[in-house]
Amino acid sequence: MAKDFFEKKRPWSKYKDLILGYYLEPYLPKVDKLRKPILIVDCFAGPGQFKDGSPGSPLIICRAIKKWSDKGVRVSGIFIEADDALFSRLQSSLQQYGPLAKPRLGTFELQLPELAALAKSNSVFLYVDPYSVDNLRFAEMRRVYEQIQKAAASVEVLMNFNAAIFMRWGLAALKRRAENTNFDFLIDFPKDDDDEFVGVPDDLMNGPEITALNAIAGGDYWQEIALDPADTFSGKLERFMTEYQKLMSSSFKWVGSCAIKSRIDDHVPKYYLVYATRSHHGIELMNEAMCKARSEFLKNELPLFSQDTPFEEFDIQKLCADVVGLAKERTVFTRGELRLEGMKQFFGMYAAKDYNRAVKALLEGTRLFSKTGKHRINDEVPLSKIPFG
Repeated sequence: MAKDFFEKKRPWSKYKDLILGYYLEPYLPKVDKLRKPILIVDCFAGPGQFKDGSPGSPLIICRAIKKWSDKGVRVSGIFIEADDALFSRLQSSLQQYGPLAKPRLGTFELQLPELAALAKSNSVFLYVDPYSVDNLRFAEMRRVYEQIQKAAASVEVLMNFNAAIFMRWGLAALKRRAENTNFDFLIDFPKDDDDEFVGVPDDLMNGPEITALNAIAGGDYWQEIALDPADTFSGKLERFMTEYQKLMSSSFKWVGSCAIKSRIDDHVPKYYLVYATRSHHGIELMNEAMCKARSEFLKNELPLFSQDTPFEEFDIQKLCADVVGLAKERTVFTRGELRLEGMKQFFGMYAAKDYNRAVKALLEGTRLFSKTGKHRINDEVPLSKIPFG
């Protein structure tokens, strides 16, 4: 971790924090209906606050905990940090929240027995925001998910995964192996779409070896992706994340990700936010949080986006075409079913109101038909691509 990591919050970190805050606001009262206490676990908490005064994830989480605890929701947080100096700052940051916030010194893995025990009586939300992907060994992460799920708890995960640094480490490791075994055809790797990465930078040549990268990825499937000469760097990242999410699906009913970029027009994201849940309510809440955060940044022209990039406009025609595509294999369906399927395929791209607008436009244009014959409908009204009766 860079020494200045917690000096000043970077713009793309602010974007991530917006998503976290927007999600917790509806999540806490929603999951409270399960009538279990709620436990939020910040797995790589850091100091709680940046030196520039910006709140870190522990304070964002604690503010939500305090608000809903005051309203009668049974919620608390555990905040895990392995670095002694950062942990000392974390303790000071959390002191004002008393028993609602419990700091823990040590690694995430060492806290597993306590988390598994607490999951027997708590709904659990894991916020996984490591300093680097080398802290995310897949088998250990899966052990956490499955231990909690064995306790029959509601469990959801929001994870920051830096696929770009993983792939660059992977290319560097493959290059080292190629040079050691005279596989000359593996040495020249393609540059990324923004010309920011050409070949393998010298400062990556001391990164993790292939065995360690396999452990992070949960297998060696990434190597074939990395070595594909026909794909762009951003294409490799998308394919890698698709395969990584498939592995997570062994522990969750649904997994999706949203690419967080430093500029709207960048091809290579700073990182991916990966979300996993067993509930369709979770998908809807997180999708709305991601859309709301994105809209907030666009509206305020924050530095995350380049000043010379035009604002994206909502394209109703494109979404209408996407919605028709979602209905392609269905005979009768509802707006709610179409919207949920859309959120799965286009996670974080369109808000619920956008899907509703698109369905209304399709009804008005007679590209879809409702059983009531009306254009203004609710989520349960049957729809079809041909007229009813």
